[in-house]
Amino acid sequence: MLEAATQLFAEHYYDDVHIEDVARLAGVTTKTVQRRFGGKEGLAQAFLTAAGKHNAELRDRVPAGDPALALDFILGMYEPLGDTLMRTLSLDGRIPVVSAMAEAGRALHWAWLERVFGPLLAHDASVRQGQLAQLLLATDVYAWKLLRRDRGLSLAHTRDALLRLVNDCLARTSTGPSPQGA
Repeated sequence: MLEAATQLFAEHYYDDVHIEDVARLAGVTTKTVQRRFGGKEGLAQAFLTAAGKHNAELRDRVPAGDPALALDFILGMYEPLGDTLMRTLSLDGRIPVVSAMAEAGRALHWAWLERVFGPLLAHDASVRQGQLAQLLLATDVYAWKLLRRDRGLSLAHTRDALLRLVNDCLARTSTGPSPQGA
């Protein structure tokens, strides 16, 4: 049942997924799905929990200190899942289970940035926070969407653009203007 729900939630907006469709795809009755998950929101919660756990396990495999590898990982995750993430995030603030998942995802991504880029960040706390904020912008699914979907860039061009942003951010070591802005 969870596999069927995962497939349907990955392919459709929340509003377009129905318990009957999940039951049919899973080869069970609607009552079985309702008994196991308590309804659509419980089913969505189970899907999002499983997806979040899988995401966290994958992120844990990325070693610290290699910006190119970190970017390759995140883009490798967004390529197959980015559209699903964008559909899901469009419901943030409207559906409580999605809002909770989105908040957990934001916290997970921030912690990942701190771990993976931590050895490369400035020691000064204010500079470090600024670098993390820039890294967040460069590695967020919205950056992927803007470049891949909205602008139609190839994956290679998207990677190059984002890697330049990441490397520029990591080169920043003070709170003053960058050498180019001076």
